[in-house]
Amino acid sequence: MELCSAFESATMKTDSDANADLQSEFDSTSTSAGNPTPPGSDIDSDIGSDIGSDTDTVMDDHETDHHKAAHRAQTVPWPGNTYIIRDPKSRQQITLVDGELRLDVHLGDQGGYHWQCVEKDGWLGFRSPSDSLHIGHDGNGNFIAQKTHHKDWEYFNTRAHPAGGHLLLMRHWSGQWQMAIGPDGQKLIETKEQGTAWEFEKVGTWKARLSASRPYDG
Repeated sequence: MELCSAFESATMKTDSDANADLQSEFDSTSTSAGNPTPPGSDIDSDIGSDIGSDTDTVMDDHETDHHKAAHRAQTVPWPGNTYIIRDPKSRQQITLVDGELRLDVHLGDQGGYHWQCVEKDGWLGFRSPSDSLHIGHDGNGNFIAQKTHHKDWEYFNTRAHPAGGHLLLMRHWSGQWQMAIGPDGQKLIETKEQGTAWEFEKVGTWKARLSASRPYDG
């Protein structure tokens, strides 16, 4: 009996020591600066930090793109400035290609998509800096760029759209019609309503270089 009691006592002491060692190890790994922290929290924290950093970068890029788009949508066409005129949905631009005015993708160094905003008698006009051709209409509901003068058929007005961008309005008898994109996605046509709300991206001024270019004959 004494032998059994001694054996049980030794076993209980060993278990007690083991539990004490385990508790001590747990306390030392799960406590930081006096505050209890679950085991493995340092690793989780590092992973969370990395994920948060990547997320912040993506959000910053998104906010930058959104800010740029919002700025373009609110840019007001003004005489003396040069613009890229863009459809916000397709991202294509009003471009003069081989004498044809149409909507097209960005053509890089080929050009044809910069338009100088000019003014005459209170009406705006949009003129190609390379050949002085103005955007106008042909009397058949189509937009063209074939005239160097800025007269009735090249007169424009603009109106801010509530969703952003600006409508381009043209004199049509006693009223004003709007520029829209044709069914083929490239042709520019006149419409009484539901015109395109264009983005105007300012690319520079031209008055300082006007004296060195082809004279503006209005």
